[in-house]
Amino acid sequence: MATTVKRAAGFFVPLLLVALIVACASTGAGHAYKLYPGPPRTPVELATLRFGDGVTSLQVDGMRVNSADYERVELLPGKHDITWDATFAVSVLVNPAGRDEAEAAVTTEFLAGHEYSVHGDRTTGPGYRMYLWIEDTATGRVVGGSRKP
Repeated sequence: MATTVKRAAGFFVPLLLVALIVACASTGAGHAYKLYPGPPRTPVELATLRFGDGVTSLQVDGMRVNSADYERVELLPGKHDITWDATFAVSVLVNPAGRDEAEAAVTTEFLAGHEYSVHGDRTTGPGYRMYLWIEDTATGRVVGGSRKP
């Protein structure tokens, strides 16, 4: 009996480790979505958009990128149409599903060598409100949407 348990454990532990590695690898951590043609470019030639807390997907000039698959989007500098979705955990008194979603869309200028973070946040209590914004991480300047006060 003890031999059977050891043999089963010897089989399932490596299987569990492989499953965990695959699950962790699919979080998008470290992966960049290259949203421009041609060979890879240096960071100083590109604008980078990073997913902030609660942001589940970005759409850049009509191309959808999910935070489950990628950590950031690399694009050529210039004006781009950005749409993003955010999901928030909320009280079931606000929404029976226990979550709420919001979407924002802006057209804004992105600069070469700059990194931007796409955010979603909410207030709690009376006057519940959601905020969605894009911020230049170096300067703190909001380049699209409205930041939570």
